[in-house]
Amino acid sequence: MNIEQLLNMQKFQRQLNLELSEVLKQSNYEITLNEFYVLYFLKKSEGHSLSISELSQKNGLSISATSRMLVKFEQTCGVIKRHPGEDKRSVIITLTPKGEEYLNESLKSVEAVLQNYSFNFGILNKQLN
Repeated sequence: MNIEQLLNMQKFQRQLNLELSEVLKQSNYEITLNEFYVLYFLKKSEGHSLSISELSQKNGLSISATSRMLVKFEQTCGVIKRHPGEDKRSVIITLTPKGEEYLNESLKSVEAVLQNYSFNFGILNKQLN
């Protein structure tokens, strides 16, 4: 891989993220791309639950940014925050049926965008090789 290929790959990723962000903003639930990823990570996890630190690692955000993001989902009943055991600093986030509904509705929009990009990714892949 050379610098031009790297720049093309970054441009492709920026365009994809921008389009995904736009389509999610226009959905019924008006969520951000990072919020979508949080719902997706929770859905894919065992018991639909993760700690805030696990979510922040998976999403590439700080723990405080992840906590702020989760406030919206708590208010809309998309997730439940609980403290397992005695340690009040430990927090587990669990996806609710309402949160799963948000995710399923958003997935339709995301998959439509990804379908459009699959052809372009094939072209990019050929350019990189």
